[in-house]
Amino acid sequence: MPFNRIYAQDIALDMLRRTLTTDQVGHAYLFYGPEGIGKRTSALAYAKALNCADPASREAGDYCDACRSCRMITLGQHPDVRLLTPETCGDKTVIPIDAIRTKSGENSPHPLPLREDAQLKPVEGRHKVYILDPANRPGLQEDAGNALLLTVEEPPAHVVMILISSRPTAMLPTLVSRCRPVRFHLAPRETILQALRELNTVSPEQATAIAGMADGRIGWAVSCASNPKMLEARQALLSEVDHLLPAGRPAALRLAELLHNLAMLADGEDDTKSKDRAVRRNLPDLLDVTASWWRDLLIGEIGEREMRINQDFAAALDRHAGRLPAGHLQQGLQAIVQTKRLIERNANIDLALERMWITALP
Repeated sequence: MPFNRIYAQDIALDMLRRTLTTDQVGHAYLFYGPEGIGKRTSALAYAKALNCADPASREAGDYCDACRSCRMITLGQHPDVRLLTPETCGDKTVIPIDAIRTKSGENSPHPLPLREDAQLKPVEGRHKVYILDPANRPGLQEDAGNALLLTVEEPPAHVVMILISSRPTAMLPTLVSRCRPVRFHLAPRETILQALRELNTVSPEQATAIAGMADGRIGWAVSCASNPKMLEARQALLSEVDHLLPAGRPAALRLAELLHNLAMLADGEDDTKSKDRAVRRNLPDLLDVTASWWRDLLIGEIGEREMRINQDFAAALDRHAGRLPAGHLQQGLQAIVQTKRLIERNANIDLALERMWITALP
């Protein structure tokens, strides 16, 4: 059945199935766990199960993934299922308060904000489902979270809300306390490799590299292996780092610009606002690639080359053996990880990248 296509989340999915088979669907859920492990995929799958038109699938607490309702959710076109994600608003990328409620004295826009739309009966399905990803700051700011609270506290019977978070501690406590928690877990490396083999879009060497960088995030691994532009960006980034590493800190600005441009092109968006969103969305993945290179250099210095992530760049890594002492590599790796956190919290991208490369390079 389609729920079984979601890897490594059996505990969470069994819980969701039981809500369907026992007719105990909650009005609000908190899907939480590390980034890139399938929380959004599972939320959309649950939305399908809630609205699936196939009686046999519904009886089994599953969904068919073939009926009109399931297909429309896959395409993002179902009138009763809405995914709210951050938009660029000024210098921030957040879920705007206008997506939650209409301001006093203003006419309601189209489509209606969540709070007003929730009061209407479903158009086609049995449930109106709202998925907010992420539901923690900075994605969902305090004003938008407070505007959402009334609907979470007193939702209409047909409404199901799914809040997604990798950091529940950065959510409004009042929102957390009103949701059923559903925990998602990291996947074993072998499970990720199995998923990538079945996907059959990357070479065995690339699959090994992606599984190593994934660090248990199976959703991230599958997304990366399914995105040719991201694979091309990884190749271009590591090739340029290999080329420019001997130049040291004078190459910092060039590498910062390269990272920015690769992140911007990974989605192929055209307008300026979309490019800004693409950069902030794709940079964390490219910083994971950068961190994997520094990690490989570090474990090479301590004689554990068989543990490298980027096995397809083994020759390049060998060329740089001994170039940087282990202490400097550790410092650079910490700078990369810290930069990822800063960018996820809406720090200035160019300044953060320049500082990172100045710290990481010799």
